[in-house]
Amino acid sequence: MSKIKEVKNADEIKNLQPLVLAMVGDSVHTLFVREKLALENKFKVNALSREVAKRVNAGSQCKMFFAIEKFLTEEEKEIARRARNSHIHSKAKNFSATEYIHATAFESVLGYLYLTEQTKRLYEILEIGENDYANRG
Repeated sequence: MSKIKEVKNADEIKNLQPLVLAMVGDSVHTLFVREKLALENKFKVNALSREVAKRVNAGSQCKMFFAIEKFLTEEEKEIARRARNSHIHSKAKNFSATEYIHATAFESVLGYLYLTEQTKRLYEILEIGENDYANRG
């Protein structure tokens, strides 16, 4: 178990800066996609890396946020709202500020669920996002 999980309870984690939650959530999303694609065993390493990049970027994460939004609990909606309202001082170079803000909301929800060890819920949200991505095909 990581140190942060030992010293932080759910309320403390919820009150972390949304961009900190997003940083963790981006890592969680990247690992999830890499694991999923690696286990499908359809790709060589370079192709795998390109496919991960297609799914783990502001544009795709923005679309995934809109796919999951209606399934979020009130608590998760609050995390997303705080993330969207954060003062973000950077943006993705190939995506709009709006896409970046919604991608940050998506990542923040993932980070919160991961840090509060809500693994089942985390995977539900990730699967909804991935299914949306696959259906956009």
